[in-house]
Amino acid sequence: MPILENPIKIFDAQNIFDYIEIGYPYHPKNPAFFILKKGRVVYTENVDRIELTANHVAIIDSRRVYEILEISDDLELLLVAFSREYTEKLPLKINRLNAFVWFRNELVRHFRLEPEPFDSIWKTTGLLKSVLERPEPSAHRDEVIRHLFSSTVYLFADMIVHASRFSKEKISRKQEIVLQFLKNVGDCYLEEREVSFYADKQFITSRHLTSVLKEVTGQTAGQIIAAFVMKEAKAQLSTTEQSLYEIALNLKFSDQYSFGHFFKKHSGESPNAYRKRFRG
Repeated sequence: MPILENPIKIFDAQNIFDYIEIGYPYHPKNPAFFILKKGRVVYTENVDRIELTANHVAIIDSRRVYEILEISDDLELLLVAFSREYTEKLPLKINRLNAFVWFRNELVRHFRLEPEPFDSIWKTTGLLKSVLERPEPSAHRDEVIRHLFSSTVYLFADMIVHASRFSKEKISRKQEIVLQFLKNVGDCYLEEREVSFYADKQFITSRHLTSVLKEVTGQTAGQIIAAFVMKEAKAQLSTTEQSLYEIALNLKFSDQYSFGHFFKKHSGESPNAYRKRFRG
Protein backbone atom coordinates (compact mmCIF):
# COMPACT_ATOMS: atom_id res chain seq x y z
CA MET A 1 0.00 0.00 0.00
CA PRO A 2 1.69 3.25 -1.10
CA ILE A 3 2.01 6.35 1.02
CA LEU A 4 -0.41 9.06 -0.07
CA GLU A 5 0.75 11.24 -2.94
CA ASN A 6 -1.69 13.95 -1.81
CA PRO A 7 -2.31 15.09 1.79
CA ILE A 8 -5.92 13.80 1.65
CA LYS A 9 -7.40 10.87 -0.28
CA ILE A 10 -10.88 9.42 0.11
CA PHE A 11 -11.50 5.75 -0.63
CA ASP A 12 -14.87 4.07 -1.21
CA ALA A 13 -16.06 0.48 -1.70
CA GLN A 14 -14.57 0.42 -5.21
CA ASN A 15 -10.98 1.07 -4.16
CA ILE A 16 -10.87 0.40 -0.39
CA PHE A 17 -8.38 -2.43 -0.93
CA ASP A 18 -5.86 0.17 -2.06
CA TYR A 19 -5.82 1.28 1.59
CA ILE A 20 -6.46 -1.86 3.66
CA GLU A 21 -4.61 -5.17 3.46
CA ILE A 22 -6.08 -8.62 3.97
CA GLY A 23 -4.62 -11.76 5.50
CA TYR A 24 -2.00 -10.50 7.93
CA PRO A 25 -1.29 -7.80 10.54
CA TYR A 26 -0.06 -4.48 9.14
CA HIS A 27 0.45 -0.79 9.90
CA PRO A 28 -1.67 1.59 7.81
CA LYS A 29 0.62 4.08 6.09
CA ASN A 30 -1.60 7.01 7.03
CA PRO A 31 -4.19 7.77 9.72
CA ALA A 32 -7.80 7.85 8.58
CA PHE A 33 -11.46 8.38 9.41
CA PHE A 34 -13.56 5.31 8.57
CA ILE A 35 -17.27 5.87 7.85
CA LEU A 36 -19.40 2.76 7.24
CA LYS A 37 -22.92 3.32 5.89
CA LYS A 38 -23.69 -0.28 4.99
CA GLY A 39 -22.09 -3.70 5.45
CA ARG A 40 -19.89 -5.28 8.11
CA VAL A 41 -16.17 -5.11 8.86
CA VAL A 42 -14.41 -7.02 11.64
CA TYR A 43 -10.79 -6.24 12.50
CA THR A 44 -8.31 -6.15 15.33
CA GLU A 45 -6.58 -2.98 16.48
CA ASN A 46 -3.53 -4.22 18.37
CA VAL A 47 -5.28 -6.76 20.63
CA ASP A 48 -8.83 -5.35 20.50
CA ARG A 49 -11.41 -7.07 18.28
CA ILE A 50 -13.72 -4.47 16.70
CA GLU A 51 -16.89 -5.04 14.69
CA LEU A 52 -18.34 -2.22 12.59
CA THR A 53 -21.80 -2.33 11.03
CA ALA A 54 -24.13 0.25 9.47
CA ASN A 55 -23.73 3.84 10.74
CA HIS A 56 -20.43 3.11 12.48
CA VAL A 57 -17.43 5.42 12.35
CA ALA A 58 -13.88 4.75 13.52
CA ILE A 59 -10.48 6.38 13.85
CA ILE A 60 -7.60 4.50 12.19
CA ASP A 61 -4.25 5.16 13.88
CA SER A 62 -1.18 4.39 11.76
CA ARG A 63 0.88 3.77 14.91
CA ARG A 64 -1.26 0.73 15.73
CA VAL A 65 -1.31 -2.72 14.16
CA TYR A 66 -4.46 -3.79 12.30
CA GLU A 67 -5.65 -7.08 10.90
CA ILE A 68 -8.83 -7.45 8.83
CA LEU A 69 -10.71 -10.59 9.93
CA GLU A 70 -14.00 -10.30 8.02
CA ILE A 71 -15.39 -7.94 5.42
CA SER A 72 -18.81 -8.22 3.76
CA ASP A 73 -19.56 -7.88 0.04
CA ASP A 74 -22.25 -5.20 0.44
CA LEU A 75 -20.02 -2.37 1.66
CA GLU A 76 -20.99 1.28 1.35
CA LEU A 77 -18.27 3.34 2.97
CA LEU A 78 -15.95 6.33 2.86
CA LEU A 79 -12.45 6.29 4.28
CA VAL A 80 -10.64 9.62 4.61
CA ALA A 81 -6.88 9.02 4.71
CA PHE A 82 -4.64 11.98 5.43
CA SER A 83 -1.11 12.95 6.40
CA ARG A 84 -0.35 14.13 9.93
CA GLU A 85 1.69 16.96 8.46
CA TYR A 86 -1.44 18.30 6.77
CA THR A 87 -3.47 18.34 10.00
CA GLU A 88 -0.65 20.08 11.85
CA LYS A 89 -0.85 23.00 9.40
CA LEU A 90 -4.57 23.50 9.85
CA PRO A 91 -5.82 26.11 12.37
CA LEU A 92 -7.78 23.52 14.36
CA LYS A 93 -8.73 24.38 17.93
CA ILE A 94 -8.96 21.00 19.58
CA ASN A 95 -7.38 20.75 22.99
CA ARG A 96 -4.53 23.01 21.79
CA LEU A 97 -3.02 20.00 20.03
CA ASN A 98 -3.11 18.80 16.47
CA ALA A 99 -6.36 16.98 15.85
CA PHE A 100 -5.04 13.49 15.37
CA VAL A 101 -3.02 13.46 18.60
CA TRP A 102 -6.21 14.45 20.40
CA PHE A 103 -8.20 11.68 18.72
CA ARG A 104 -5.50 9.13 19.52
CA ASN A 105 -5.57 10.03 23.21
CA GLU A 106 -9.31 9.39 23.52
CA LEU A 107 -10.33 5.97 24.81
CA VAL A 108 -13.25 5.75 22.36
CA ARG A 109 -12.17 5.47 18.72
CA HIS A 110 -15.12 3.62 17.19
CA PHE A 111 -18.84 4.00 17.78
CA ARG A 112 -22.25 3.84 16.16
CA LEU A 113 -24.10 7.06 15.38
CA GLU A 114 -27.76 7.94 15.28
CA PRO A 115 -29.05 8.53 11.71
CA GLU A 116 -28.98 12.34 11.83
CA PRO A 117 -25.35 12.88 12.95
CA PHE A 118 -24.22 10.04 10.69
CA ASP A 119 -25.94 11.68 7.74
CA SER A 120 -24.15 14.97 8.50
CA ILE A 121 -20.69 13.42 8.42
CA TRP A 122 -21.54 11.25 5.38
CA LYS A 123 -22.70 14.25 3.34
CA THR A 124 -19.77 16.46 4.40
CA THR A 125 -17.26 13.75 3.53
CA GLY A 126 -19.03 13.00 0.26
CA LEU A 127 -18.82 16.67 -0.72
CA LEU A 128 -15.11 16.71 0.16
CA LYS A 129 -14.61 13.62 -2.05
CA SER A 130 -16.35 15.27 -5.00
CA VAL A 131 -14.18 18.39 -4.69
CA LEU A 132 -10.99 16.31 -4.46
CA GLU A 133 -11.93 14.35 -7.58
CA ARG A 134 -12.87 17.29 -9.80
CA PRO A 135 -10.52 17.25 -12.79
CA GLU A 136 -10.60 20.99 -13.45
CA PRO A 137 -8.80 23.36 -11.03
CA SER A 138 -10.69 26.18 -9.35
CA ALA A 139 -9.56 29.47 -7.89
CA HIS A 140 -10.39 28.50 -4.31
CA ARG A 141 -10.03 24.71 -4.45
CA ASP A 142 -7.42 24.46 -1.67
CA GLU A 143 -9.46 26.69 0.64
CA VAL A 144 -12.63 24.67 0.02
CA ILE A 145 -10.75 21.42 0.73
CA ARG A 146 -9.29 22.81 3.96
CA HIS A 147 -12.70 23.98 5.18
CA LEU A 148 -14.46 20.72 4.31
CA PHE A 149 -11.72 18.60 5.87
CA SER A 150 -11.72 20.79 8.99
CA SER A 151 -15.50 20.37 9.17
CA THR A 152 -15.05 16.59 9.02
CA VAL A 153 -12.50 16.76 11.84
CA TYR A 154 -14.79 18.87 14.02
CA LEU A 155 -17.77 16.57 13.38
CA PHE A 156 -15.66 13.60 14.47
CA ALA A 157 -14.44 15.53 17.50
CA ASP A 158 -17.97 16.41 18.62
CA MET A 159 -19.10 12.81 18.23
CA ILE A 160 -16.09 11.45 20.12
CA VAL A 161 -16.60 13.89 23.00
CA HIS A 162 -20.23 12.78 23.26
CA ALA A 163 -19.40 9.08 22.95
CA SER A 164 -16.49 9.31 25.42
CA ARG A 165 -18.58 11.06 28.07
CA PHE A 166 -21.41 8.57 27.64
CA SER A 167 -19.06 5.59 27.77
CA LYS A 168 -17.12 6.85 30.76
CA GLU A 169 -20.36 7.41 32.66
CA LYS A 170 -21.34 3.77 32.07
CA ILE A 171 -18.09 1.93 32.79
CA SER A 172 -17.02 0.69 36.19
CA ARG A 173 -13.76 1.63 37.89
CA LYS A 174 -12.30 -1.77 36.99
CA GLN A 175 -13.24 -1.34 33.34
CA GLU A 176 -11.68 2.11 33.39
CA ILE A 177 -8.42 0.62 34.72
CA VAL A 178 -8.42 -1.95 31.91
CA LEU A 179 -9.14 0.62 29.18
CA GLN A 180 -6.43 2.95 30.46
CA PHE A 181 -3.97 0.06 30.71
CA LEU A 182 -4.67 -0.94 27.10
CA LYS A 183 -4.19 2.65 25.95
CA ASN A 184 -0.93 2.97 27.88
CA VAL A 185 0.41 -0.32 26.55
CA GLY A 186 -0.53 0.70 23.01
CA ASP A 187 1.51 3.88 23.44
CA CYS A 188 4.51 2.42 25.28
CA TYR A 189 4.91 -1.33 24.70
CA LEU A 190 8.01 -0.99 22.53
CA GLU A 191 9.84 0.85 25.29
CA GLU A 192 8.24 -0.49 28.47
CA ARG A 193 7.26 -4.09 29.22
CA GLU A 194 7.37 -4.11 33.02
CA VAL A 195 3.97 -4.37 34.72
CA SER A 196 5.13 -1.94 37.43
CA PHE A 197 5.54 0.83 34.84
CA TYR A 198 1.87 0.58 33.83
CA ALA A 199 0.68 0.26 37.42
CA ASP A 200 2.59 3.40 38.39
CA LYS A 201 0.96 5.35 35.56
CA GLN A 202 -2.43 4.72 37.18
CA PHE A 203 -1.15 5.14 40.76
CA ILE A 204 -2.07 1.58 41.70
CA THR A 205 0.00 -1.47 42.70
CA SER A 206 1.13 -4.10 40.22
CA ARG A 207 -0.80 -6.70 42.20
CA HIS A 208 -4.03 -4.70 41.95
CA LEU A 209 -3.54 -4.08 38.23
CA THR A 210 -2.92 -7.76 37.55
CA SER A 211 -5.91 -8.78 39.65
CA VAL A 212 -8.25 -6.40 37.81
CA LEU A 213 -6.97 -7.43 34.38
CA LYS A 214 -7.36 -11.12 35.21
CA GLU A 215 -10.91 -10.58 36.47
CA VAL A 216 -12.09 -8.41 33.55
CA THR A 217 -10.14 -9.87 30.59
CA GLY A 218 -9.06 -13.32 31.75
CA GLN A 219 -5.46 -12.42 30.92
CA THR A 220 -2.51 -11.19 32.95
CA ALA A 221 -0.72 -7.91 32.28
CA GLY A 222 2.27 -9.82 30.94
CA GLN A 223 0.12 -11.77 28.48
CA ILE A 224 -1.49 -8.59 27.16
CA ILE A 225 1.85 -6.80 26.76
CA ALA A 226 3.25 -9.84 24.92
CA ALA A 227 0.20 -9.84 22.61
CA PHE A 228 0.95 -6.23 21.60
CA VAL A 229 4.58 -7.12 20.88
CA MET A 230 3.55 -10.17 18.86
CA LYS A 231 1.16 -8.14 16.70
CA GLU A 232 3.94 -5.70 15.90
CA ALA A 233 6.41 -8.51 15.23
CA LYS A 234 4.01 -10.23 12.82
CA ALA A 235 3.34 -6.95 11.02
CA GLN A 236 7.05 -6.35 10.45
CA LEU A 237 7.73 -9.95 9.44
CA SER A 238 4.87 -10.04 6.92
CA THR A 239 5.11 -6.57 5.38
CA THR A 240 8.80 -5.55 5.45
CA GLU A 241 12.06 -6.86 4.03
CA GLN A 242 14.02 -6.13 7.20
CA SER A 243 16.26 -8.85 8.59
CA LEU A 244 15.40 -10.67 11.81
CA TYR A 245 18.24 -8.78 13.46
CA GLU A 246 16.77 -5.43 12.39
CA ILE A 247 13.28 -6.41 13.54
CA ALA A 248 14.67 -7.59 16.86
CA LEU A 249 16.28 -4.19 17.38
CA ASN A 250 13.08 -2.40 16.33
CA LEU A 251 11.22 -4.35 19.01
CA LYS A 252 13.91 -3.60 21.63
CA PHE A 253 15.25 -7.15 22.00
CA SER A 254 18.94 -7.50 22.79
CA ASP A 255 19.52 -9.75 19.75
CA GLN A 256 17.66 -11.86 17.21
CA TYR A 257 18.02 -14.99 19.34
CA SER A 258 16.09 -13.57 22.28
CA PHE A 259 13.51 -12.27 19.78
CA GLY A 260 13.26 -15.73 18.17
CA HIS A 261 12.79 -17.38 21.58
CA PHE A 262 10.06 -14.88 22.51
CA PHE A 263 8.27 -15.28 19.17
CA LYS A 264 8.29 -19.09 19.27
CA LYS A 265 7.14 -19.12 22.90
CA HIS A 266 4.06 -17.06 22.05
CA SER A 267 3.24 -18.41 18.58
CA GLY A 268 4.59 -21.94 18.46
CA GLU A 269 6.72 -21.24 15.38
CA SER A 270 9.92 -19.41 14.56
CA PRO A 271 9.97 -15.92 13.01
CA ASN A 272 11.41 -17.40 9.80
CA ALA A 273 8.64 -20.00 9.58
CA TYR A 274 6.02 -17.31 10.03
CA ARG A 275 7.64 -15.06 7.39
CA LYS A 276 7.81 -17.86 4.81
CA ARG A 277 4.00 -17.91 4.71
CA PHE A 278 4.09 -14.49 2.99
CA ARG A 279 6.87 -15.25 0.53
CA GLY A 280 5.81 -16.56 -2.84
